[in-house]
Amino acid sequence: MISNTDAQSLIQASFFFNELFKRTVLSAPLPVSVTKTQMDILMALYSDGPMNMSTLSAKVYIAPEQATRAIHGLREKGLIASERNEENRRMVIVHLTDTAVLMLDDHMRDLNMTLQSNLDGLTDGEIDELIQAASTITRLSQKTGIKYVLPKPTRS
Repeated sequence: MISNTDAQSLIQASFFFNELFKRTVLSAPLPVSVTKTQMDILMALYSDGPMNMSTLSAKVYIAPEQATRAIHGLREKGLIASERNEENRRMVIVHLTDTAVLMLDDHMRDLNMTLQSNLDGLTDGEIDELIQAASTITRLSQKTGIKYVLPKPTRS
C-alpha cells in the first residue's frame, strides 16, 4: 500500500507533467483541427509508417469502426490516403500524405523547441534526471495497464 506522503508526491509530479504538457503540447496546435483520436492515428502512422486498419485500431486502442470514422475525417482533410493490399484486396493500408508528413515534421520541431524553452531553468544534469524520471514513469505506467499512444522518437 502506498503511504499518504508518497501518494502526494506522485500527485504533485502528475500535476507538474500535466502543466508541462499544457505548456508544450497544447501551446503548439496543428494548423488543422483534429480530434484526439485523429491525432493518435496521425502520430501512430508518423512514427510507425503505413499499416492496415486492424493494426492501426489496435495500436491506438480504439474499435475498428471508430478508426474508420476517424480515418474518413483525416482523408477529407488531405492528411491520410489508403490503398487496398495487392495480395489481399480486403485489407486496406493507410498512410500519411506528403502534406501530413510535412505538417507533423513542423509540429514535432515546434514541440521540441517549446519543450526546450520550458526547461530553460534546468541544468543539463537536471534535464538528464527529468528525462530518466519520465522514462521510468512511462515504463512503470505501462505495467499498470494505462494505455496511450506513445510515438517512437521521430525524425529530426
